[in-house]
Amino acid sequence: MTVDDKKKPGYIIKFALRGGIIFFLVLAGMRFYASYLEQEVTVTSHAIERVSMQEMSLKQQLSALKSPNRIYSYCKDTLKMQKSTNVGVLKTKNE
Repeated sequence: MTVDDKKKPGYIIKFALRGGIIFFLVLAGMRFYASYLEQEVTVTSHAIERVSMQEMSLKQQLSALKSPNRIYSYCKDTLKMQKSTNVGVLKTKNE
């Protein structure tokens, strides 16, 4: 046996240990990145939930504003309009 043959097993073990350490460091980094992404998904989900609730509230407000009773009371109270009993249709010569 030569001197080089005796050194080879030591290099293989050192290389395997370094490779194992690097492998576990990469796995740890990936785990931290996965935790970060999970947190981002949670934050985004909460934001979507909040915006959905706002959308539902705005839809309810819109439907309340479009209701005939609401329009009638606004015209009567704010614009001081009155309900007329004398309503007719005028026709022009073009029709």
